[in-house]
Amino acid sequence: MIAECFNPACRRQLDYLRTGRVVRVVHQNGMKVEIEHFWLCGDCCQNYDLRCLANGTVALNRTSEPAPFHEMREHRWVQSA
Repeated sequence: MIAECFNPACRRQLDYLRTGRVVRVVHQNGMKVEIEHFWLCGDCCQNYDLRCLANGTVALNRTSEPAPFHEMREHRWVQSA
């Protein structure tokens, strides 16, 4: 369960999903499937995004342009192999 913002400088508590961005990462190793969820609060997703690294971990990435408001309210789903 997601408890707080993924940004270590923020760590805002997740109370509801009205703002921000949720990312689901699916890891598959043979027959084993693991699913992780990450959340960036509404303030952080204006300047940051999450990206999946080649080793399967998730990293915080500073964006060059703030996301438009309509984009911040969407849930974006990312899958990694």
